[in-house]
This record gives sequence, structure tokens and C-alpha cells, in this order.
Amino acid sequence: MQKFQLLLRCLKLWARKRGIHCHLVGFFAGIHLAVLGAYVCRRHPNATANTLLCRFFEIFSHWPWPLPVSLHDQTPLWSPDGCSLMPIVMPCYPPEFCASNVTKSTFNKIKEELWRGLSLTKDTSSVDVDWNWIFAPFPYAAKYKHFLRIVLSAPTTEELRDWVGWVKSRFRGLILKLESLNIGCDPNPSEQVDHTIGEPNAVFLWGLIMYSNTQICTTSLKKDFMRSVTNNIYGKEKCAHSDIELSVVGMPQVPKSMSDHSAYLQKLPNLPPRMLGYPPMRQGCNAVG
Repeated sequence: MQKFQLLLRCLKLWARKRGIHCHLVGFFAGIHLAVLGAYVCRRHPNATANTLLCRFFEIFSHWPWPLPVSLHDQTPLWSPDGCSLMPIVMPCYPPEFCASNVTKSTFNKIKEELWRGLSLTKDTSSVDVDWNWIFAPFPYAAKYKHFLRIVLSAPTTEELRDWVGWVKSRFRGLILKLESLNIGCDPNPSEQVDHTIGEPNAVFLWGLIMYSNTQICTTSLKKDFMRSVTNNIYGKEKCAHSDIELSVVGMPQVPKSMSDHSAYLQKLPNLPPRMLGYPPMRQGCNAVG
């Protein structure tokens, strides 16, 4: 149990740092990581903590999705809706699937991060393994040239909190709309604040991947998205007092906090130093006893 808890803490930190820990925008929720971590622990009950993390990347970078991941002895060979990209079965009886908002864009991002983790941990004989790189913040500013800037504002902080929660619950529809326009999207879950705006606000910056010369009409995009936001009385009431703005921006409009990643070199909290490369490991994945 102790090794599972440590592995889960590592997985959550990894997912947060790499921008793939937010269920509402199509990434992992805590339950997803818990099941995946438990699957690894069950397959390798005598492994050390470091080895478990290595095996996590090894197993799931090669996983034959959409084959469901299950802790049950008999794994169902079907997905909950017939089209789920990453079906994960909850450890309950009768078996139920974890809710999932994964889209094509977020599925590709998760797979890239799993392969990155594998590339950093597969050489178990190396004496220079630096676990800091696994937990390095995702370099959005270096990865993307264009971003979808989403600004949510409201008259008060309390109203903003409700507004942000409501709009985020509709973000998946916006991602799917972008994908229908042949535009890949990396929905960064982190929130920024624009201090030049008088009202309380929250700003989201999503990396855009243009697969063609598609031009984004933000007016049309907002109109389509607002139909989802205001599709019931609650949404219409919130929208009457709050606002949302969409725009496509480039690097100059990206906050410094998204482009300066030197902070990851500092000691990360809540994990034993040996899991983060302090001091450098000497025996690869088997360094933790």
C-alpha cells in the first residue's frame, strides 16, 4: 500500500507538471491515475517504487488502446460507448467505466507524454538518470506558435468561481469543435490572471496545432460555444452577469510564467528526494529499496 501511495503521488505530480491532469478538458482525473497505478502494482507486487514508475511508462506507452484497463480478472473487450479512446474500468462490482472526456487531441497528448516518460526511464542501467526531467513543466511556449486565449470575467470573485466552473464543464465541446475544423488542441488546464482587466478574471491559453492552412474565426467559434454554455436556465443566468472572450494570440501574449521553466530545477514538494534525483541515482530504476 505504501508503494502504491508513493507511485500515485508521483503520477499525479507528473500529470500536473505535464499538463495532463484535468478531467474537464479531456485528461486524467485522480481515479484514472489510481486505477493505472494499481494495475502496475498488481503486476509487479515486489517491485521498488522507482521500478513501478518505470513499469508504468513501459506498460501504458505500449497499451493497445482502446482495450480497457481493468483490475478485474476478466477484462471487458468493449468500451462504454463504443468510441471511448482510453477506457478505464473502476475497481467495483459490477464493473463500471470511469467517466472520460478524452478527445483525439488530448489522447495524442497523453500518448506523447507516456512515450516521453518511457524514453527517460527505459535505460535502467544508466547511472545518470535524472528524475527531475520526468517532472519538468511542459514547455508550452516552446511547443506552440499559436494559442487560443479564453478570458472569463465576472463582477465578483464568487461569481467568477461559479462562472469558471460552469464554462470548464463545457470545454470538451469547444475542443471537439476545434478538432472538427482540423485544428489540434492542447488545453492547458492552468489558469492565469490578466491584471489589465478591471473585473476578476481567469485566462486559459490552449496550444493550437494547425494541420492545414485553416483560419480560425473566433466570432463563429464563440457563437457556437456559447450555445453549449447557455443551453439551460443556469447557464443563461450566469452568462447574463459574466463574460467570455476568445482570441488567437502568439508568443508575445503568452505570460512569462508559461515560458520560464527554471523552477523545475528546484526541489519539488511532497516526494522523497530519492524519487526526484536527490542525490543522483546509481542503479537506475532499482535505486530505491
